[in-house]
Amino acid sequence: MSPIISALFTIFGIMGFGFLAERRQLFPQAMGLCLNRFVYWVSLPALLFTQMCTIPMDAGTRALVWGGLAASFLGYGAFYMLFSAGLRRNGPEATLRSLAVSFPNAAFFGLPFIMMVYPGSEAAINANMLCALLYTGVSITADVSLELFRGARMRAEQGLAADSAARSATFRRIGRELARNPMLQASLAGLVIGMAGLPLPEAVLRISSMLGSTCAPLALFSMGMALAAQISGALGPFSLRESLLPLSLIAVGKLLIYPLLAYAVMSLAGCSGVMLASATVTFAMPVAVMVYILAERDGSCVAETSMSVVSTTLLSLFTLPLVMGALSLVGLY
Repeated sequence: MSPIISALFTIFGIMGFGFLAERRQLFPQAMGLCLNRFVYWVSLPALLFTQMCTIPMDAGTRALVWGGLAASFLGYGAFYMLFSAGLRRNGPEATLRSLAVSFPNAAFFGLPFIMMVYPGSEAAINANMLCALLYTGVSITADVSLELFRGARMRAEQGLAADSAARSATFRRIGRELARNPMLQASLAGLVIGMAGLPLPEAVLRISSMLGSTCAPLALFSMGMALAAQISGALGPFSLRESLLPLSLIAVGKLLIYPLLAYAVMSLAGCSGVMLASATVTFAMPVAVMVYILAERDGSCVAETSMSVVSTTLLSLFTLPLVMGALSLVGLY
């Protein structure tokens, strides 16, 4: 069995156990949410902190950062133009569909896959961790857009004019959310310590390493539980006929076009080797569950976005080997 197929079998196997546990109701109803929160607030920040303490800020890392940022925003902007019909149909639907294409599941799905197909490679894990942070840029952009659209909709319903104070409040709220983001806090703390060369007590590194080691299996198990919950009736009203075209565009764009675009942009930025390969694979991951969470909070495209998470996750079983095969043709795997 090839390493790629073995990695996919392992990932979908752990997700499958989480799926069955949710379907059989082996745990309390809130168990999936608790696991998700543990990964988000504890194990993933611990892993990020450990990695950022040791990540080398050399030319290759800087090329990945700038190339990854450019690829993220270029992909988001290009697909926003597509879904908004050239800015003629601006709204939350175009925003959420564009975010679905440009916000891959880098941490919960991508990290375990990278760790298995590039075993023992610190450069591959560093690239994945950096990409998980870079995607925050497009999620912030989409979050701001959704808040502005929601504010405009509420003012229109109340017959009020545009209010700059309301827009300022929106930006302040998003700023507070970023300040409380555990992944950003842990990454910045680790980055500062690593760049300053400050020594850390062995106990601190051992604690962060042990907590970080729980990230991959718990993330996959909780993701399987989340997919089961979405499939079992949490989708709400859904018309496949109306959503088939956008779902198809999201799937093709997310799983095939987006990683190709990212590879080209990051190559032009000077990124190469294992970091380029790992970042490209990370861009090829399925739609992140966070997109569904934003859609549910906004009340727009909830069923469609949920289905995009489910469908791209299942389709990645076939598209990820294609991406890895393409990388092997250019000597990156």
